Amino acid sequence: MPDPAEPAIAALTGSTTETVGTFRYDVHGDTWWWSPGVYRIHGFQPGQIVPSTALMAAHQHPDDRAGAARLLAAAARAGQPFCSRHRIVDARRRVRTVVTLGEAQRDGAGRISQIHGYLIDVTDALRRDLSAATGQAVDNAVGTRTAIEQAKGALMITYGLDEDEAFALLRRQSQHHNIKLRDIAATITDRGTDPDLADLPATTRINHILTDLAHPEPSRPEQPDHQTDDKISA
Repeated sequence: MPDPAEPAIAALTGSTTETVGTFRYDVHGDTWWWSPGVYRIHGFQPGQIVPSTALMAAHQHPDDRAGAARLLAAAARAGQPFCSRHRIVDARRRVRTVVTLGEAQRDGAGRISQIHGYLIDVTDALRRDLSAATGQAVDNAVGTRTAIEQAKGALMITYGLDEDEAFALLRRQSQHHNIKLRDIAATITDRGTDPDLADLPATTRINHILTDLAHPEPSRPEQPDHQTDDKISA
């Protein structure tokens, strides 16, 4: 049975894939009520166990247990709304990352009587984000490697360098201009096919690209017909 909290969390997060549950804690009686979602997040079937403060503490990740206890104590004392991300170890010994959102409720005398809120399992969402970030990092690394290899090849052919010498030249340019090595390499490979440089000899073309690295905007090389026009006009 879906937890009644799921539509509210979906409206907040834009997702329906996370397991969501609601809870209530009676401060004076030190008793808990869990919705089916909270049972499932902890690895239990609904109603399988009786929730308690001691049980919840036992399922907190050892590194996060003290922080979770302080959070509950502060909520019971001050009554301020709270939000926390921490880890639990469920009944199957799986580590889950959860987000707890809650607030206190006061009785007729103004005393804090209950704490109620949501528990959201974000383990899979974090895993998806990590996987996407890792994939992007791999793609970036491959792209960077390719650009550097292409730039090295251009320098080797142009200046008659070996592979180590070409890489050393790229590194010197990077250090001298305070530009990342991958950006130096990308500039060489991208501008190597620049139509404005196509008529220049290979050595002049590479020299021009390396010289332009020191300037925010690349200057265009003088063309022979422009030089002739200048001489005539002079």
